[in-house]
Amino acid sequence: MQPSRESEQWAEVKAFIGNEGVSLGPYFSYIVRKSPRRLLHLLSYYKFAAKMIGSGKRVLDVGCSEGFGTILLAEHAASCLGVDLDAEAIAVANQSVASETLRFAVMDVLATDPGRFDAAVTLDVIEHIFQENEDAFVARLAGVLETNGILVIGTPNITSDQFANEHSRRGHVNLFSADRLRALGLRHFHNVFMFSANDEVVHTGFSPLAHYLLALCVAPRGRA
Repeated sequence: MQPSRESEQWAEVKAFIGNEGVSLGPYFSYIVRKSPRRLLHLLSYYKFAAKMIGSGKRVLDVGCSEGFGTILLAEHAASCLGVDLDAEAIAVANQSVASETLRFAVMDVLATDPGRFDAAVTLDVIEHIFQENEDAFVARLAGVLETNGILVIGTPNITSDQFANEHSRRGHVNLFSADRLRALGLRHFHNVFMFSANDEVVHTGFSPLAHYLLALCVAPRGRA
């Protein structure tokens, strides 16, 4: 029996796509198996950050894990560096998604200066930073940015913690309300614009009912 035109057309598409695969590490594999909606939510926050940053910028992603969200930041960036404390996650990122403009490194930004950037992003990290270190953490990120640089901080809303599952809550030592996150940002930046998120939808609605918070911090203090 002769193959249909549709079958031949799809064979052409597959040939164009090729056979190159991407391996998921333990973190993203767990999300895909146990909480696939979480992956959609996380990627939407990365997309928001990428849109706020724009194109042609030098971008730092702090707490990048295995780098699958960092891909969105790197898509239109001049260069992108993803850093994380987890050496295994960084090994997966370098093996799976690193490119000429997208690099990954094992790094503790509280102890190491990562360089100079136009923008920085840190999603689902600050809730793992002990409260006594939160100012040092944001100050470090503000310090690596240019005069008009921006920082996007994303974190679960403290008001949604009671509804979070065990995976989401594990390791959370420092949860924020919108007001406290904005106050932290304003100690280190001239302007902070607050956004909320429910599932994958980012909005400017009533923050206490949001399950996730996004702070867009603009223009680090202490710059000429």
